[in-house]
Amino acid sequence: MSLPGFLPKNNGTPLYLQLKEALVNDIKLGKFENMQKLPSRRKLSRELNLSTTTINNAYQALVDEGYAVTVDRSGFFVKSPFNDIVENDFIWEKNNVYTYNFSYNNCDSTALKDINLKLFDKISQEPEYIEQITRHGNKRGEKDFRTALTKYMYEQRGISCSIKDIFLGAGIQYLLTVLVMTLGMDKVYGFENPTDYKMYIWLKNLGVDIKLINISVGKPITPTELDAAGIDVMFVMPENQLPTGRRMHIGERVKLADWCKKRGKYIVEVATDGNLCHTDKKFSSLYSLSGGQNIIYLESFEYTLTSNTKASFMVLPSGMIETVTNRLEAYSPLVTITEQCIYQNIINSGKLNKIIKYNNKIMGRKRNFLIERVKNSRLGNCLKMINHESGMNMLGLLNSTMSGAELTQAAFDKGVKIFEMNKFLLSPNPEIEHNAFVFGYAGLSMEDIDSAVSLLEQVWIP
Repeated sequence: MSLPGFLPKNNGTPLYLQLKEALVNDIKLGKFENMQKLPSRRKLSRELNLSTTTINNAYQALVDEGYAVTVDRSGFFVKSPFNDIVENDFIWEKNNVYTYNFSYNNCDSTALKDINLKLFDKISQEPEYIEQITRHGNKRGEKDFRTALTKYMYEQRGISCSIKDIFLGAGIQYLLTVLVMTLGMDKVYGFENPTDYKMYIWLKNLGVDIKLINISVGKPITPTELDAAGIDVMFVMPENQLPTGRRMHIGERVKLADWCKKRGKYIVEVATDGNLCHTDKKFSSLYSLSGGQNIIYLESFEYTLTSNTKASFMVLPSGMIETVTNRLEAYSPLVTITEQCIYQNIINSGKLNKIIKYNNKIMGRKRNFLIERVKNSRLGNCLKMINHESGMNMLGLLNSTMSGAELTQAAFDKGVKIFEMNKFLLSPNPEIEHNAFVFGYAGLSMEDIDSAVSLLEQVWIP
């Protein structure tokens, strides 16, 4: 880091801002690891011969601009600029051009090709279509669409539920707002650490109290930890945890389902890509294991059909829908009736089942190809691919003397966009594996995967 050589300039700029800019420059150059602790204010004050007030103001400016976070009784920790990528991809578009994108939130929509257009043509010719799109929609979602969803849930997830328990919304975040308004701002909400930023940031912006539970590739959540943190509502991704790619085993699911029922707590089961399973092991959902008690099942079609869809829904515990509708009299799902008709038709015609089977087949091929391609390359001796049982992401553990920031930048300089797992950290986690990378392969062709691995081989092998 260049701070020991930091020299204040007599240019009218306050000292704390000069120091802040020097720190930002070091962070951008990768001289700090993500969530690396900054030097104590007293220590840096002695090294730079500056007052602790100046150091504190500089650190606070880093926090204000998103380059650092504070942890109670622990100090200031760096939030590297790559973290902004998780919230906002503009930094990639602005700074460079990449060719291959191992993004964790892409999907393969080739199975959907032309279906939306064909179905729209068909639906628009039906006599009742005009009547449907000109009337006010049902605030929970159209009855026929929710009926189709109950069929889908039973066939694909083994979940038996009533249409009155299904609640529609335009996107996962929209439904999160509904949940908070229903369950209450007085609850303590829990998230895995690391996790997908989008849900966490949304709830954080709503102002709710959030506690984090540290996990890692080999460390699952336990009810004891949830009790110790005082969590009332816990968010989990049992089918394919992002970013670890870990799939929750049946024993863990049973314990969490029991925790809900016995403690009177809630779990939000997020299963956005749960249709993709590359093994014969089929595990029951938390919702099914609890008998629908205190589990809120949350899903979206954005990974199954297309990343452009905002048709999301949740299955609420029995009896909760009355509370939701009473508190949200002016609610609208914001998913158009036309879109609901299209997805309803896709389900009822059997096309959705075919799409899911196709996706499992093509994702399985990509998954196997990526694993074999890495294994047979020069990376094979130092890059271990794990957690590839389900979903569209797997984890690669790289044995390298280079830092995660250096490896990420080296890959990007070659045109390969890839995320290091610790970029998903929300607070320091001493148990997280280092140099672990999230390989999202859904948006890449076989040829793309082959070329991307070749480029990584060039820059990740000394």
